[in-house]
Amino acid sequence: MVMTRRPRRIAVASDQSLVAEAVRTALSSRGFDAFVLTWARPRRPLPPGHVSTELADAGLLLCDLEPSPRLREARALAAAQAEMPWLLLTAAQQGPLWGALLDRGVDTVLSNTTTLDEVVLTLHDVMEGRTIMPAEDKETLIKEWRAARSEKDLLMARMQSLTPRERTVLRLLYAGDGVRSISDMLDVSEATVRSHVKAVLQKLKVNSQLAAVAALGWLQDDPECRDPWSVR
Repeated sequence: MVMTRRPRRIAVASDQSLVAEAVRTALSSRGFDAFVLTWARPRRPLPPGHVSTELADAGLLLCDLEPSPRLREARALAAAQAEMPWLLLTAAQQGPLWGALLDRGVDTVLSNTTTLDEVVLTLHDVMEGRTIMPAEDKETLIKEWRAARSEKDLLMARMQSLTPRERTVLRLLYAGDGVRSISDMLDVSEATVRSHVKAVLQKLKVNSQLAAVAALGWLQDDPECRDPWSVR
């Protein structure tokens, strides 16, 4: 009796549904049993099995990893489906963002300019457990990601050291208000506002209002920080 080997199942995930469907169709034409994995937008990392209960031999993740919320969503999805090997296709340049996904269990990262033929070959390699990215390259990228996270954690700690009034002043600066405008809104003297601004710069260890505003924006754009003064 001749045993027919079942087609390899590939879960395709993308924050753009049309892209996911197009890639699913392309992989199906190459003999894979491909299906689209629902893209979740979680606030927190999802527990294993939450995204999908369908079994797959490998996952193909297509995401640019920017803006920041996509990065968190992609990391959560990969972590929730860690039981299968993942291949990531992304427009993001090689660096910390690649490390962010490798740190969540993704096996290999390729540029989204990779041809379909190359993707198919890489998927087969991944499913067979072959090494695509050297371990030292993965380790370097993960270290770059963790270093970037540490820098943000340090800034977060500094931001949380601000007093409620200093936070208010910084938020108003971030909104584009000047010292005189802030003085009127808070019903305090301009000298008092400047004193608060000076304290903010000292605590954040920056040299200008622009740098302080940029620091707040950097945190607020991060999906894992969003509100640097929320209870964590």
